[in-house]
Amino acid sequence: MAFNLLSNITVDELRNSPKSKDMITVRNTDSIPTVFKTLSKNGILSVPVLNEQNRPIGLVDYVDIVNCVVQIINHTDLLGNDYYSFLEREDLFNHTYASYVTDLSQRNPFIPVVKGASLLEAITVMTKNQINRVPVIENNVNGEGAQIVNLITQSAILSYLGKNIEQLGKWSLKSIKDLGFKEKKVISIDFNKRALEAFELMANNKVNGIAVNDEKGHIIANISARDLKELLNETRVFENLYLSVGEFISKVRQQDYKAVNPSISCHMNDSLANIITRMVAANIHRVYIIDEERKPIGVISIHDILNIILENINNNVPPTNKPMQ
Repeated sequence: MAFNLLSNITVDELRNSPKSKDMITVRNTDSIPTVFKTLSKNGILSVPVLNEQNRPIGLVDYVDIVNCVVQIINHTDLLGNDYYSFLEREDLFNHTYASYVTDLSQRNPFIPVVKGASLLEAITVMTKNQINRVPVIENNVNGEGAQIVNLITQSAILSYLGKNIEQLGKWSLKSIKDLGFKEKKVISIDFNKRALEAFELMANNKVNGIAVNDEKGHIIANISARDLKELLNETRVFENLYLSVGEFISKVRQQDYKAVNPSISCHMNDSLANIITRMVAANIHRVYIIDEERKPIGVISIHDILNIILENINNNVPPTNKPMQ
């Protein structure tokens, strides 16, 4: 059933993904503040980068910007006790360009599919290369080369799965434990640490989100690269990086970080279908598996969900119908 659900829809039909007429782009010569403002102003997590011939050379997202921020701070010895010395050097970002930041995180390579490809093909490319989004391209009729006409994101795919959850099949009603999900180390940070340290952890571990724990090691929140989009203001853009993680979350989300959102956690006996439904409703990219003491013992990302779906398809579709790897 999952095979039919994903192979019978093309990437052009997927909703919640930007189409060519709505496609926001930046130039390879645009500065990091310009890219940052483009992402924030348009409420998007990633943007294609075009060269002088208007051809795509890659993608930039908040994870790449996190890596850029961390690199500049560390390479210029700006990691002081306050943010004022850092703000005095914000000019550094004005001389750092989109062409440099493109896939700086090494998690955002430009690996496209062609217009008309099935969603199953896009998911296969996404999971094989461990990427968060897949550009859709077509050759320009005027001979100007390939152009981006769509951008398939993990969130759009998850939303589609959530709306068609019953078509995944009865296997999705199994618990995540029965489906083979196991306990694993969770990258986390204490809520009293500085927000900047949280983003350093993301950059060093090449992830786009980590758990936030209280003094007892209980998970109370999640902080991700996309939270950077809430930092934008007219002056002192990076001031919030020097807040504690707890203060940062409270400020950017306008809620008490101690008010635990139950949607960010699950248990081993929860079904995959239930987790997908909750993630779609809460618009989140990962949930943390917790034990009886509410301590994180694992994490499930959209990548993990797409991987288990492909595994189920490959195990149940006759060899002649298997998608190409």
